Amino acid sequence: MNFLKYLLAIALAMALAACGGGGGNPGTTSGSTAGSSSGTGTGSSTTTTTTTTSAPMITLAIVDAMDAAVTSNAIGSGALFYVKAVVKNASGSTVANKLVTFTTASTVATLAQAAALTDANGVAKVQISPVSVTAATAGNLVASATVDTVAISSDLDYQTSAANVSLTNLKVVTSPISALQSSAVTVEGRVNGVLAGSSVVAVNFSASCGSFSPASASTSSAGIASTTYQSAVTCSGPVTLTAQATGATAVTTTISVAVAQPANVVFSSATVPLMVTSAASGGLKQSTLKFQVLDGSGAGMSGQSVSISLANSTISAGVTFSGGTTAPQVVPTDGSGYASVTVSSGGLPTPVVVTAALVGFTPVVQASSSGVAITSGRATQNAASLSATKLSIEGFNVDGVQTTLTIRVADRQGNPVPAGAPVNFVTGHGSVVGTCTLDSASQCNVTYTSQGLRPTNGRVAILAYMDGEESFIDQNGDNIWQPGEPFYDVGTLYRDDNENGVYDAATEQIYPGGLTGTSSCASAVYAYPSVVNSCDGTWSSSIRVRQQIIISLATTEANVILTTPRTLTGFTVRVTDLNGNAMPTGTTVSAAVVTSGANCTVSSTSPNVVRNSANGGDHVVNLNGATDCSTVRVAVTVTPPSSVATVVSF
Repeated sequence: MNFLKYLLAIALAMALAACGGGGGNPGTTSGSTAGSSSGTGTGSSTTTTTTTTSAPMITLAIVDAMDAAVTSNAIGSGALFYVKAVVKNASGSTVANKLVTFTTASTVATLAQAAALTDANGVAKVQISPVSVTAATAGNLVASATVDTVAISSDLDYQTSAANVSLTNLKVVTSPISALQSSAVTVEGRVNGVLAGSSVVAVNFSASCGSFSPASASTSSAGIASTTYQSAVTCSGPVTLTAQATGATAVTTTISVAVAQPANVVFSSATVPLMVTSAASGGLKQSTLKFQVLDGSGAGMSGQSVSISLANSTISAGVTFSGGTTAPQVVPTDGSGYASVTVSSGGLPTPVVVTAALVGFTPVVQASSSGVAITSGRATQNAASLSATKLSIEGFNVDGVQTTLTIRVADRQGNPVPAGAPVNFVTGHGSVVGTCTLDSASQCNVTYTSQGLRPTNGRVAILAYMDGEESFIDQNGDNIWQPGEPFYDVGTLYRDDNENGVYDAATEQIYPGGLTGTSSCASAVYAYPSVVNSCDGTWSSSIRVRQQIIISLATTEANVILTTPRTLTGFTVRVTDLNGNAMPTGTTVSAAVVTSGANCTVSSTSPNVVRNSANGGDHVVNLNGATDCSTVRVAVTVTPPSSVATVVSF
């Protein structure tokens, strides 16, 4: 039996040898290396070895400050945690000085830096911290690099855990303070019982009265949050200060605040700065004056008692408080610190002096009104005037040339007439704005424009008038005209278009107003233009206060006439337009010797600009006195603002 087994084994070996014969390695597979053969005949054998091809890679881990792996990738506040990346090439060797970038959700954690280089061991580390010491959530972090042109990345999930946050030692640097003063405030932030360092604690501050700036502050590297408390004007006594942080119990302390004190009183406003006397037929006769009590910061203070009184001179003019009393009024300030009082005008024009003083303060804290007055309320003839920016305009042949007219009036005492009173303007040629209203300076402006039919002589009369009263001399000082007191009687108003000082019924228009009589009128200085013998012989509180002005519509060409003989030192010429009126305001006049080789020269021309007048004017040409100055030709050049020059030689 044993022999039989032996024979079978020999036969099997021979069969296997026969199958492997004939050369080559049919048993070698891709990725295998053919082994060496001891022969080509019977008994030869073939050996194969297999290896695995690798790629670059990054491995990630969360480690603590000791480089120990953190269980469950959990990070928190109060300790240092890092993301550790190890970079290897395809052969499995670590790669030094390789840039690794890190990214994670900013709402979960923050990275101390977004990239780092690997060290000699192929390790790159960056610190990772939770965004909040109280946050408990999860996030994903990705690290990327490029090794041998191959981009590789790896990621890991991590968990943030809430820390134990507390606030301690809330301190006020200065106490007590006065209302509106401030004090620095600090509080310690702790994480897991240790002063917050790299872990930032956000602290919110509030007060039972007053405010903080800033109202929220984060702890510093020393674990301290700092802010400033600012007390309000209403604060007094103990004020509770509170510091709060998410996840921590609020802490409080108190600061002592003294009551705010008034620092100043100021006059604020008057509803009617310019009242009229009680005797006036119209106008506003009451005004409400406001004073404000201020604290040290300039804020109004409520609930303060203010004594408001009239000056003796104001009382003497008949001014009273509403209700007719002149006794001082004690008024409390409102929520904005204002104390108000109403005064009524008396029979006399006067400045209104009202004084407000804080009650119970030494030295006295007070202020007086300014810019408040009482006038007679009516314009008077002898205080009215009318002027123009240009009394001669280049408008005889040109439309749209303008000049500005200004009316100024005052009452009998020379005080302004209350703003808003209307003044009327009329003219027979061109266009003038019909009405203007007086401003606070008791004046107003209108514009005249050249257009339409021109007068043949180029002279335009413009009349301004308003309601007013006749002036008088108040001999007994009662502000009321009494029989026997001198006055300036004016009669019926007309526009004197031909400037002859006499009303011509056929060609000139009247503007009635007030009483009409048959008496002679006052001097033309006060009454012009008035119809002759139209005054009533008695003082009147209702007249037309009037002023007339002449505007010249000048031609563009000048007329230059020699008015004095030539001398060695000069001569005089009269310069007008072709109608004998002034050349346009702003026209220049110059002269020059035009004789060739002359020793004579023009020293100056005086004036060298046409005066602002409706009438032509004289101009002196001054020569240097040379012996030929009486014979040389001198050219006078007249140049209007917008036209070609006129040149005349003498």
